[in-house]
Amino acid sequence: MKENKPRIKLYIACSLDGFIAREDGSIDWLTKYENNPETDYGYSEFYGSIGTVLMGRKTYEQVLEFGDWPYGEKKAYVFTRQNEPLRREKNVEFVSGDVGEFARRLKENTEEDIWLVGGSQLIKVFLEENLVEDMIVFVVPIILGSGIPLFDRIGKEIKLRIINTERYESGLVRLEYIVRG
Repeated sequence: MKENKPRIKLYIACSLDGFIAREDGSIDWLTKYENNPETDYGYSEFYGSIGTVLMGRKTYEQVLEFGDWPYGEKKAYVFTRQNEPLRREKNVEFVSGDVGEFARRLKENTEEDIWLVGGSQLIKVFLEENLVEDMIVFVVPIILGSGIPLFDRIGKEIKLRIINTERYESGLVRLEYIVRG
């Protein structure tokens, strides 16, 4: 059994000007970095370290548009305020209610780290509730000019300690932080 408590980790890419998607939710500007023959940007190692993925409804619907469900056997929780049924993938559970309470309970009842996939509104709630412990942010060498911000008016200061940086030939920069409580 793992001695360390599981951690909630934000692992995400954004444009240099801080957007995770275009206004319409499109992430077409990221596709040139997928399936890179030289590197997977540490994704395989990260993915192997987590047992659960968390995402908002809009992010879930965006992921479904990509084709095959990419999270395989991982347990996935989709936060939604809507009652209408969504297409349900294997190991996906829809959650409504108090996000913070749910996340704290989940953390107590799991042994592996938890990936906060997105989107922006869910990230905001997790940061407001002091639930994000680690951030791995990939800065993509593009300025979108507008879109869905990574950090949308969180309303408080959050201090970070950088623990690693990595620059890739593609121009991506990986920034790894621990959130200081």
